[in-house]
Amino acid sequence: MQNSKAKMDEFKTRFMDLLHKQTNRQMKIPAMGFSDYFIQTVTTDNLATTTKTAATATAAAENTETDAADGVQKSDQEILESIEECYYSADSNPELYELKKVLGNGIDNQLIETTIAQLRTQQKVLTKQVLQNILEQRNACSSEFQAINETQKKLEESLWTCQKARSYLNYARTNLTTTSLEILASYRKREVLKEVLDTLMAIKKLRTTDEELQKLLADHNYSAAIELLLQCQSSAAGFMQYNCVQSLHKKLQETMLLMEYQLDTVLNEMVLNFDIRKYAKLQEAYKLANKSLIAMDQLHINYISAVHTMVNAVVRGYSEPNAEEQPKLLYEQLCEQLSADKLIPCLISLCKTFWTILASYYQVVMWHNNYKLYTQQEESDGESPDLYIQQKLKKGQSRIWNDILNKVCLFLQSAKLTTLKYDQFIQVLSIVQRLKKVGVEFCSEQSEKLIATMQQQSEEFFRRYHICCVEEICLFLDNESWTPLDSFSHILQLPEFRSVRHTLRRHKSPTTALLASNNNSPISNNNCDELVSVHSQDGGGSSIYGSYGYFLRFSEKSSPFDGGLDAAMLEEDILSGIVDEASCYFSEESDDEQKSLQSKEFAEDANNQLLVNNTALNVLRCIGRYLQMCKLLHCISPKIVSCMLELLDFYAYAVHEIFGKDALVPTDNLYTPRLEQRLRAVETNVLTQIKVWPLNFSSLINNELANPDTLYGLPQRIVAIEAGRSMFQQFNVLQHYLNHLLPAAERPTLINYFEYGEFIADLAKPVYTCVSSRVIDLSAILAQMAKVKWDVNHVTHQHSSYSDVLNRNIQSFAMCLEEISKEVTIPSKHVWNAMAHVSTHLLVEGFSNVKKCSAGGRALMQLDFANFMSFLELISNQKYPEHRAYVDVFIKSYYFSPEQFEQWIEQQRQGDEYSARQLSNLIQCICVSDKRTRQRLLQLLEGVSASVTPTTTPHKNNYNSGSNLSNVI
Repeated sequence: MQNSKAKMDEFKTRFMDLLHKQTNRQMKIPAMGFSDYFIQTVTTDNLATTTKTAATATAAAENTETDAADGVQKSDQEILESIEECYYSADSNPELYELKKVLGNGIDNQLIETTIAQLRTQQKVLTKQVLQNILEQRNACSSEFQAINETQKKLEESLWTCQKARSYLNYARTNLTTTSLEILASYRKREVLKEVLDTLMAIKKLRTTDEELQKLLADHNYSAAIELLLQCQSSAAGFMQYNCVQSLHKKLQETMLLMEYQLDTVLNEMVLNFDIRKYAKLQEAYKLANKSLIAMDQLHINYISAVHTMVNAVVRGYSEPNAEEQPKLLYEQLCEQLSADKLIPCLISLCKTFWTILASYYQVVMWHNNYKLYTQQEESDGESPDLYIQQKLKKGQSRIWNDILNKVCLFLQSAKLTTLKYDQFIQVLSIVQRLKKVGVEFCSEQSEKLIATMQQQSEEFFRRYHICCVEEICLFLDNESWTPLDSFSHILQLPEFRSVRHTLRRHKSPTTALLASNNNSPISNNNCDELVSVHSQDGGGSSIYGSYGYFLRFSEKSSPFDGGLDAAMLEEDILSGIVDEASCYFSEESDDEQKSLQSKEFAEDANNQLLVNNTALNVLRCIGRYLQMCKLLHCISPKIVSCMLELLDFYAYAVHEIFGKDALVPTDNLYTPRLEQRLRAVETNVLTQIKVWPLNFSSLINNELANPDTLYGLPQRIVAIEAGRSMFQQFNVLQHYLNHLLPAAERPTLINYFEYGEFIADLAKPVYTCVSSRVIDLSAILAQMAKVKWDVNHVTHQHSSYSDVLNRNIQSFAMCLEEISKEVTIPSKHVWNAMAHVSTHLLVEGFSNVKKCSAGGRALMQLDFANFMSFLELISNQKYPEHRAYVDVFIKSYYFSPEQFEQWIEQQRQGDEYSARQLSNLIQCICVSDKRTRQRLLQLLEGVSASVTPTTTPHKNNYNSGSNLSNVI
């Protein structure tokens, strides 16, 4: 109870403190009692003190009383606010503060009294305010005391409850302790035995893990094996206190290392023999072992190592026997030792090996594109492992392809490709082209290094091959019979043009131009973009083959390079399903489709057989082979097209050398500048490269070309010229295709070549002139013309006898042509034009030899010429306006006035229509009586002749200028 009383006293003290806090916060109240007596006493004392003070203050000065009266008039709130701050501070000394304030300027009684009165007023008001606050909080204090009493009762009840509980617990401890300990001991023993049993079972399971691991490895279930090993290692970590488990843990670690080695071995097998099921299990196992990234790095190392290892093994297998005895030979040295007959088999084997590696890698890439090893929850906060694998595979594609390219380029540079035959080299181009397509599909690489290497090898090979083709044409020329071949109507009949048959068929404009050349139909310009086709060898032309043709159609067990070493690879569609825009190449149809289309295509040409000979046909075949090289290697297309043109020009040059140099008259004015340029280019560019030129054509010249019964080999000459015409006409079919193959800078040369469409027609003039100059008896006719009396005084109505002789020669020539037309088609226009050329020039030559001529003689000349031209036009069924004008102008010059004649001589000296000797004789004949005019005109003519230096070319005939025959033309 004493404790309770002490607590109550303490509670009262704290409650008083609470009351202090509830009062005005701006005042500090001194501690005091709360009885009514105390309050009344304090109030009485204050009043008595105030009275006493007032009495004392009565004696003060008048000013002091006035100030006190003013203080009474102030409100209580103003008085409270006038109390200085030092009275509220616990650390301050109010007494000292007031003394200093009053006595600071000396002793002033009035000030002291005033200050005392003020302090008493402030004390009175403050006391009044404190008492008022206390009275306001009296009810709250009573209610608080009542709550305290209730709390005291509850504490007494709680104390009784605790005492009772303690007595019960003491009773239970005394009666139940022994039983509880026995139960707890039994439970603990059971738990220990259970733990020991679990430990023994785990150890037993660990001992049987090895057998399960071997079984899983035999089933290639690597992920389950890794998972089992990891579980065993995790289980063994909890029993490391046992010696048997420690030894077993070491064995599990060794087994883990052995399994990783087996995984690496199987991973290496994926390079050459990819198995999607094994690879999926491998990736799952590496994922469990947390080595997926390391495995991907190791896989790339295996691929790169396989490229280098397999390349050396393949090349060594094709090397010479002594190469096996030199195992330290480098790859380049092994390639150099390969014989020519083993180059293509070795290249095909290399490409097959590369394809196996690339196909395997491609399947690895596709597997990782389709399957993700890690889910979003399994990915770490950093970079995603699947993203790293994707980037690694993408970089690995370029790395592996570049290694393969380096090996192939070294092979092509070290091997002796220039010693291969054409078909073999084309096969190499086909293989390289297909390998390039594989690279495009594999990693979108354009293989520029491979193209540059093949370009270098192709240029060297083509330079040598072009010389061989020219020499082959020389061999054909040397053995040519100059007889027409049957059953040739179109260039696409030749097997050499099979690879571009589909393309040229779609180029309607050149083909239409060929078929309608006689009707002068214009050639339209087709755009190659319109020729895009999805036609493919696979029948459906599916667009999916256009993107991944090889990797979808072939696997690592088969390759695009299968098919052996026969011609099948040359004829197969190496761009099946892929449009080659650079060459306008399209895949070909099957054999049945080709035959049906070919039969329809050439049905219209059955009656339009072209005249060709063996040499011209061989030139077209060479062009077809050149075209195949253009298709497979576009980078040297300008050089190849230029060589095509050289073959055509060389044939024309050879025809000119054989059939255009045995004329009995000079043929200088028959050569156009462009014809001279073409022939001169052959002498400069072609003849200097071959060793078999000039050929021996003596037997042909001495036999056929000297036989008047065949018009001096006119059938052979016609076959030679017309075969060349047909060859150029067929070559025109390739114009648009060749124009597309060439770069823009090289196209003007080809266009300029095709623009000279009269090349063969210009070449035919000197060739047919060789015949017409022999058919007419030039010397006899000139002699008869010299015997004619041209200075007659009367006009005769009878033409001269030489005109009849000339007409008989023409008639005989026509009869021979009719016989020859049974063997070969006669190009009447060109043959008769040559005859008209020689005849008219013969007449002019005869007229120019006249010394004296009267008006009657000039009329006789016109009569003879009119008789001849009418007969010539009648028998040839043609008109010759140019040749008629040539003679008419010469005869009419006799009728010119002196001024007109001088002007005409001035015009003629600028041209080469008439020779200087013919003009000189004409001047002497016309001006026979006017010596001064004759001398002036002769001097004018001689000055021109001296200033013009005649130029001769090696391909033209040069004759003695003093001979009459040499001046006929």
